[in-house]
Amino acid sequence: MADHFAGVYLPPVRLPDDSAVAHGANPPHQQGVVFAQEVTMLRLSPGGLLLALQIGCLGDALSAASVPPQQSNMRIDNIPLFTIGDDPSEPLHRVIGAVLTGDVLIVAEESTHSLRFYDRTTGQLIRAVGQKGEGPGDYGNLDLLQAVGDRLYTFDSWHRRVTIRDSAGEVERTVRVQPWAGYNVAEVEGIFPDGSMLVSGSVFGWADRPKIQRDEHRLARYDADGNFIGTLGKYLGYEYYDSPESKRIYPYRRETFVVVVGDKYHIVDTKDSSIPAFDIAGKPVHELPPDVPTEPTRLTRAGRDSLPDLDGIDRDDLPRYYPFYGRTRAVGDALWVPHYGGLVPGGGSAWSVYSQDGDLVGQVTASERLWVLAVDGDIVAVLTLDELGVETVQLRRIIEQP
Repeated sequence: MADHFAGVYLPPVRLPDDSAVAHGANPPHQQGVVFAQEVTMLRLSPGGLLLALQIGCLGDALSAASVPPQQSNMRIDNIPLFTIGDDPSEPLHRVIGAVLTGDVLIVAEESTHSLRFYDRTTGQLIRAVGQKGEGPGDYGNLDLLQAVGDRLYTFDSWHRRVTIRDSAGEVERTVRVQPWAGYNVAEVEGIFPDGSMLVSGSVFGWADRPKIQRDEHRLARYDADGNFIGTLGKYLGYEYYDSPESKRIYPYRRETFVVVVGDKYHIVDTKDSSIPAFDIAGKPVHELPPDVPTEPTRLTRAGRDSLPDLDGIDRDDLPRYYPFYGRTRAVGDALWVPHYGGLVPGGGSAWSVYSQDGDLVGQVTASERLWVLAVDGDIVAVLTLDELGVETVQLRRIIEQP
């Protein structure tokens, strides 16, 4: 998202949060930023940062249904169908999302401000659209990729602009999204099926004393042309250290993600096992049944020792428990909720998958640390990171377990 202070844009520089990466919370480059004049990290607003909504569903076993579906246990195969980004001549850096549609894989790459179209059979690059700039189809800070019907929507927080493209990537139109009321930040969290937008408003500023802070956000709905319709409700954002001199994130903190799935949205508090869902008008409709133990797990001594010393903050005010969840995404008509730390002995990843109607339809596991970007049938696009920090995107199969 774009951060603003007194009406002045402060360009963010993304940095990895190594302590969080070690525990598998989120993709490393999606952890935090520093402001140009700062040397400490600040996580961007979690509702909209790196939110990727994709076409497709996880086959019959993980698709929405009119009756509660039978729950399935599935795993992501260890063997990739192909890998992109491992060629030094065509590396990937700061991948924020992907879409699987038709015969192409579309990867949104923040570092090049572009959408990259690959043949999903061979992995060959077909074309790239977008570049750094200010004109139509250009980006200053590519934050969101979402497919709605046969259209591709992107949000650029630098220019506060939504770009609508056809399935081939050609620009059809752009829409400006301006903050309302007294807010100086407006971030598009997602697009509803009718083209209207879920927008989070907040105020960016500096604290007058050191403290652990959670900013208040208000949700609003904008129409397809970027006009304000009305407010939907409030929520508290992610937890961070705030002081007059710096802002900083730290491991095991509470985070909040706002995720649009079809004509509903969910507010995921990573330290609350319950996940409420709301309709397009902001009315509560249901809560997702927890698929994790509802009692929090206390941090180990090593975990507590890994927490930083923060000026003006008592260590007892820092986290004592692990989060329940990691970075939550919408994938087609399903909500993928990663378990913090995974379920596979010795490492790995695990997700609970919920239908648009709020039914738990299954669990998916992987034997290694992966980040799911898109799913179409039994094919999944995942982001991987090696020990040298090299990003790759792979297509793999999802296999149903007995």
